[in-house]
Formats: sequence, structure tokens, C-alpha cells
Amino acid sequence: MALGEAFGAVERRRLTEAIEASRLQTGMRFAVYVGGVDGDIEDFARAELTKLGYLGSEVVLVAVDPDRRALQIATSWRARHRLSDNACGLAALSMTTSFGLGDLVGGLVVGLRMLADATVAARDDHGRPHPTSSTVTHGV
Repeated sequence: MALGEAFGAVERRRLTEAIEASRLQTGMRFAVYVGGVDGDIEDFARAELTKLGYLGSEVVLVAVDPDRRALQIATSWRARHRLSDNACGLAALSMTTSFGLGDLVGGLVVGLRMLADATVAARDDHGRPHPTSSTVTHGV
């Protein structure tokens, strides 16, 4: 389902901004799918992630089937080295909590932010930060 079919203009803008902010913060590509899924959502997310290979080697897909109340976060092989299962699990928990309160877009926006914040900076072969990665510090 295209974002235009599921969301209004304000919601689409919020999601687009969250996806772009996550990319700028991490250098990784993030994608969101919201819609019906035939079969197992994990299998669906893996297949969709393969289709997104043109985006690069570090890709994260958040797939949501609202009717089935199913969520899957899939990461490419290289993205998996920068984003832990625990971080994905915490982001998924936060998203599903928001979804349960009826806030699909808010849950996705917060989940994307959490995933970006949990991403470990890319490193070169000598352990130095990769020039395309960025580090963001949040003040209190």
C-alpha cells in the first residue's frame, strides 16, 4: 500500500521526515511498509528487503500489517552489524504500544527515531568512524 493510500498529507510528511532524519543521522536507508501481508510477515519483510537492495547495503525495513496487528523489523546483513536485535525489539515494543493506542504514524515516527539512535556508527578497517556516518548528541 502506498503511503498516499493509507495516510493523509500531514501523516505522509511526518513519516517522510522521520525516514530522512534517520538516514541523515546514520547513513543507512530506512523504509516503511504499511498494508496487508499475505502469509508470514517475517517472510514478507525478508522478500521486501531483498527488493530494496537497490538502496544500498545498509537497509532497515519496518513492515506493519495493521489488520493482523503484525510488525516486523528486517535489516540487511550490513545493517545488522550496526543495529542489535535488542534495539529492534525495544523499538518494536514502543511502536506496538503506540499502535495499541491508535497512533500508527506516531508509533512509526518514534520507532524510526529509536532505531536511528540505537545504530552504532560505521567503522573502517582500522576502527575509525566511517566518513559517511554521523554522530548525534542529545542534550538534556
